[in-house]
Amino acid sequence: MVGVYEHKIVKVTVSGTMLNGAETWQTGWHMGFLDQDATAPTQAFADLVRDKWALHMHTNADNRINSTFKFTEAKVALLNNLGKYQSLDDVKVSHPAGTVSGPALDPPLPPQVALVATLIAGSGKGVAGKGRMYLPGVCQSIDGNGRVLTQICQNIANNLAAMFDALDSSFDAPGHVVNASMGSKRGLYIDGRNVPVNGIRVGNVYDTQRRRRNGLQETYVNAVVAD
Repeated sequence: MVGVYEHKIVKVTVSGTMLNGAETWQTGWHMGFLDQDATAPTQAFADLVRDKWALHMHTNADNRINSTFKFTEAKVALLNNLGKYQSLDDVKVSHPAGTVSGPALDPPLPPQVALVATLIAGSGKGVAGKGRMYLPGVCQSIDGNGRVLTQICQNIANNLAAMFDALDSSFDAPGHVVNASMGSKRGLYIDGRNVPVNGIRVGNVYDTQRRRRNGLQETYVNAVVAD
């Protein structure tokens, strides 16, 4: 049925603050199965997401995450077929014991600017073939052609894949990393699908998130034009 997920899934969200607390960031992905419902997430799995994100992504110097980006929370929640919380009991939250900051000291980019990881599932075509993650805090400078060094992108792709492998293979995992789609109404009505992710692609050009900055207050300056 179009407009519903094929099976229950778990939404994983990692989030934090940036720019000395003036802004917040978040990113995430889904976990589940191709042909059955995801299981309810445990506190142990929320703690595992916390630890693996910190290890493979946030504090890994190869990813070039800026030092003003702090990782503060991992949340896992079971969603029903309509994309709503199954119950509050099936929402687990985990916080790092101390401050977890990115290691890169280069100047941070504006909140709207981010590298994007494309999550490839199956053949990468059709419903749930691709998903997107905005990657927080990457501050690698660009070259004269406006591109990020390819090796940095490869590092990020490798480390994200290593994190997903660690989560997928965990005893506490509620499923596998999947692209979850509610289907499509364009042309033909296509039912929702969950497809396991089997690849990561990171481009070497920064993207712009659709939303503007959230809480960063703007200061205006003025100049007088003579009449």
